[in-house]
Amino acid sequence: MIELRPYQLEAVQKTREMILAGKKKFVFCSPTGSGKTFTFSFIVKSAIAKGKRVLILTHRTELLTQAGGALESIGLNPTKIEAGKSIAYFSSQLYTGMIETISRRMDKLEYINFVQSLDLIIIDECHFGNFDKFFSQIAKTSVVIGFTATPHREKNQIALDEFYEGLIEVISIPELIEQGFLSQPLSYGVKLDLSGVKTKGNDYDNDSLGSFMTETKVYEGVIENYKKICDKTKSIAFCPNIKSSIKLRDEMIEAGLNARHLDAGSTKKERADCLIWFKNTPDAILCNVGILTTGFDEPTIETIILYRATKSLPLFLQMVGRGSRIIKGIKETFNLLDFGNNVHEHDFWEADRVWSLKKKKKKKEGAPPVKECKDCGALCYASAKECKSCGYVFPVSNKQKEDAEIAFLQLLTKQERMRKADKAGLEEKSRMAKAGLISPYWVLHKLKDRDQALEFISLMGYKKGWVHMNKDRFECLKS
Repeated sequence: MIELRPYQLEAVQKTREMILAGKKKFVFCSPTGSGKTFTFSFIVKSAIAKGKRVLILTHRTELLTQAGGALESIGLNPTKIEAGKSIAYFSSQLYTGMIETISRRMDKLEYINFVQSLDLIIIDECHFGNFDKFFSQIAKTSVVIGFTATPHREKNQIALDEFYEGLIEVISIPELIEQGFLSQPLSYGVKLDLSGVKTKGNDYDNDSLGSFMTETKVYEGVIENYKKICDKTKSIAFCPNIKSSIKLRDEMIEAGLNARHLDAGSTKKERADCLIWFKNTPDAILCNVGILTTGFDEPTIETIILYRATKSLPLFLQMVGRGSRIIKGIKETFNLLDFGNNVHEHDFWEADRVWSLKKKKKKKEGAPPVKECKDCGALCYASAKECKSCGYVFPVSNKQKEDAEIAFLQLLTKQERMRKADKAGLEEKSRMAKAGLISPYWVLHKLKDRDQALEFISLMGYKKGWVHMNKDRFECLKS
């Protein structure tokens, strides 16, 4: 019997409450690695027990297999709607199918009637746009739950609130790390100038990006940093196109690394053999092109190599999430080697994010600035006091000291600030005045010496004519 974690039980309860409140279509947000497949398997089993008819829709073969496996592990055997196989009678309670396969058959009366008869439809990875066209075929009485780690739509994509009327979210990535359900990433990155890379739609053009990575020999940096930071760790590398992936694999093999390549053109046998090799080889590096981004769970992955850039936040989170599975006492952190400015673009994978079914209308705010640890090379927030990877304590700059002092002075009363300023030197007085903690005019009224007054005026950055315009206003300027 499947045992759900506390946050999963809470999410299931919120699902029931949503349905009881009359909401028929809603999104269930569950971070990568949080066990969303088992969560919706539990929901499916409960529905089947009540005599409901259920369909689980996916967009990829790997997801379909994963969903079926989870269902079978709790005693459910779905009927699979697959390409090349027809179903004469829809007599089962539970079905799984790929969206493209079912969509192609929606001109047949038996499939129209089948979809209209469904009580519950689970859509896995519902943020993908290829599910949108299916909503017009769904009966108004059907409950539709879209599962995703990233309920996010961008630019010309239709907002999710056009299809769903509610969002359930009970736990975030930082909380899952804190509770010991996900491993902590240690991020390293090489900043690249991608200004010459073409874009296509909402993202970089994969062929242009692949050519850039090869022509600028980014693969040399990948190999050098892999050997330096995480040598002999089981790794998965995400590449922009087939040529760049094969080139990276070949260069890795030349450098003595244990690497293979996989893409959508690989046969089922090649894919199965490759994944078995990957699972059983401790130092395996699997270069792939868009095939293991979602629905691939291998807890022993120790390093994620982003040999590509993406403007898509969901894609970034999904790729990095492949390394987040935890193995208690064995693997509680993983490495991220970022060769596409992705952390600079999207913030750290483990950052706390606020999700919404609506698209943001205002211009996207940039991710917080990051810096590189001089000791180990890990990426950290620019505001970090120490490196989370090696514990290196960053030296405090003069500006940071000044900012900290200003923050402290802001907590004081007006009288306390004035007493502090009275004893301070001219530079500190000017900093306090610029921060609005004291009046610059109060300072000038207190000064007796003209030279000191002129120095303070210079520190304040006043224009040339300011002294002449105000010479009769302050005693220190009259002499």
